[in-house]
Amino acid sequence: MMVCTSSCQQVLVWRCCTLGILAISLVPPGMELANAQQAAAVSASEDGATVVPQEQKKTAGTIGNPLDIGIQKQLFMDQQLVATSRNITLTMNPPRRDGQVLLTTDQPWEKEAFVSVYSSVLKDNDRIRLWYDLMEITGDGPYDHERRVGYAESKDGLHFEKPLLGLHPVGGSTANNVVLPTKIGGCSVWIDPQAPLEHRFKTQAKVYPSGEFHMHSSPDGLRWTLFSKPHPGPGGHDTQSIVFWDRKINRYALYTRHWMHQRDRQRAYRAVRRLETDDLKTGWDQQVIVMAPDEIDWATHATPTEQPPVDFYGACVFPYEDVYIMLLQAYWHWDQRSSLKRLGPLGFDVRLAISRDGKTFSRVGGRKPFMANGREDQFDSRFVWALPNPVRMGDEIWIYYVGQNRGHDGRIAPGAPDGKLLTGIGRAVIRLDGFVSVDAGYRGGQFTTPLIRFSGDRLELNVDTSGGGSVEVELLDEQEQPIQGYARNESQIINGNSVRMPVRWQKHEDVGELAGRPMRLRFYLRDCKLYSFQFRTEGATVAVAEPLR
Repeated sequence: MMVCTSSCQQVLVWRCCTLGILAISLVPPGMELANAQQAAAVSASEDGATVVPQEQKKTAGTIGNPLDIGIQKQLFMDQQLVATSRNITLTMNPPRRDGQVLLTTDQPWEKEAFVSVYSSVLKDNDRIRLWYDLMEITGDGPYDHERRVGYAESKDGLHFEKPLLGLHPVGGSTANNVVLPTKIGGCSVWIDPQAPLEHRFKTQAKVYPSGEFHMHSSPDGLRWTLFSKPHPGPGGHDTQSIVFWDRKINRYALYTRHWMHQRDRQRAYRAVRRLETDDLKTGWDQQVIVMAPDEIDWATHATPTEQPPVDFYGACVFPYEDVYIMLLQAYWHWDQRSSLKRLGPLGFDVRLAISRDGKTFSRVGGRKPFMANGREDQFDSRFVWALPNPVRMGDEIWIYYVGQNRGHDGRIAPGAPDGKLLTGIGRAVIRLDGFVSVDAGYRGGQFTTPLIRFSGDRLELNVDTSGGGSVEVELLDEQEQPIQGYARNESQIINGNSVRMPVRWQKHEDVGELAGRPMRLRFYLRDCKLYSFQFRTEGATVAVAEPLR
């Protein structure tokens, strides 16, 4: 079913602005108002605390209705696992970056081109595979450019090779690494677990000048053919569109752009929408806006226009364990610059958001950048664009990103060495599950989970106490009384840094006797960061959530 919206019928959504101003949004009929609900929830998070959207505040975790977590890893991305607490904070942990460019345009067929943002990466068996967006400007018009997708691969994720594939001519020669030619708007490569092998790899993008939405497929990620034209319907798709098989609903999910007030250029701004389908050769349904500027965003800067000072150019969304993570591409344009027609600074950075259902997202970390712009002299001083999808490397997650030192108006950063354009792909690294942690300070803190029911026979933590910190774990019954043998005074103090730290008590290393019994966990923390916990079964292999591989 194709999504259909009407411009002649509108729904008014009234919201109270944090400045006391009444804000009105016009939303097409039939579109769920997930972002309006999200805006109300997230408006209380200016101090950095992550707020659970109202529709997630259910009775699960109470007596008679425990949360069934089985052996699923539990992350502290929101407040779902915190029933009561004292002296703890939920802390966003930005990844570390070294400013190193791992891939740029350095081959003869790339000499006039630069790396643009709609690039993507996959870990495929023992290789890290990169498909990168090559753009060459050929004139002043909007379609005066050549745009191709190049291919590179690496065994260690740091040193990339560009194989001579001989597939498509560039400048009269096929001695190059181009896998998708002509005016295609970049790529977003993913592996379709439902597809036959000849269509295992897929990518989708807007093509120029027709503006159509094309999906290509490939058996190997190198030889691509047109698979379908599954248009997302009105609202736009001029961004990097993300598609994956959503195992929670057994359908395909698409995240792409939606222009709010699309027909009014003076008011139009960018949002992110989600759609679903059973068949990638037909249309999409279940459209919902999942991220749009809200009152807090509008209040960050005054602008001389009717548009917000920030909107959202795109979003890298992916399932991770039992949640959905969004690396949101914030696009800033609020500064009046007298010598130019467009508002500055016209740069991108990455913000972090979390969802339990893939539709209602809450921003975390007090809306601070998850991946900020680099220094004025670095290649990523204006653009930081997270690639789909992050890659698991051992006990780390590597987030590849495109960086540029040129704003969206073509202005190169004043601090650029010799005034030169710098573009390329870099890397950001966090520990496994390291997006958000429960932190306690030097004086200590504690929190108690809702009522849960688990499977397995041992408990492990992803924790970092450094030298002087500690964790103690107490198991409580339904009346919040310590279970004999698992009380705090029977817990072995944990000190160390591990993604799989075992929890033990004086007389118990195995918690299998409590499996299936409703209970709560109480964590006593001091000077440490707790990222996740998981009940495990000895010897069992725990699958890594797709699409992280």
